[in-house]
Parts: sequence; structure tokens; C-alpha cells
Amino acid sequence: MNRPLPELQPLPDAERRALQAGLRSREAFTLRRAQILLASADGLRPSAIAARVGCSVGTVHNAIRAFADEGIACLTEKKHGPKDARAALDEAKADPLRGILH
Repeated sequence: MNRPLPELQPLPDAERRALQAGLRSREAFTLRRAQILLASADGLRPSAIAARVGCSVGTVHNAIRAFADEGIACLTEKKHGPKDARAALDEAKADPLRGILH
């Protein structure tokens, strides 16, 4: 089930400056998101943005949706994996294994 793609409104100066700063990032994720969002704000279609940036149209859609949901915070890559992960071994289970390792 796909959500409709939000349309980017004209960017306020502060957001445009933050996205332009992302173009100088050493992080590939941040750089690519900034390129996608600036191109979208300039009116390019997702397929044209994907061709320009060298990514899939789905990646473009994800970036635009993330920006609509999170704003500039979407330029920072999130941790992967479950949010509620807990250790498989607690201290009681780990102690016998430590003895085997040594």
C-alpha cells in the first residue's frame, strides 16, 4: 500500500541552506538525500531525479516522504534493525560461556 507522494513546497531559506550544506557532507547518505530534495524542490520529477542522482525512483520517493515527515532531520541516517532489540544473553547465561572460552 503506497502513500501518495507529497509535493514539496518552496523551501524556506533556512531549509534550502541546510540542504545545500548537505551537498558538502562526507556522508554519502546525507549527500544523496540533499541532492534528491533540492532537485525535487526545483520541480524535477522523481524519474528525472533518479537518473540525475544515480538511484532508484523508490529511493527518491523515500527521501521525499522522509522530508515531509521529519524535515531536515531526514538528512541523518537512522540506525538499522529493530528499535527494541535486547541482548540474547543476559549475565546469568553469559557466565558459563565465558568459562568455556578460556
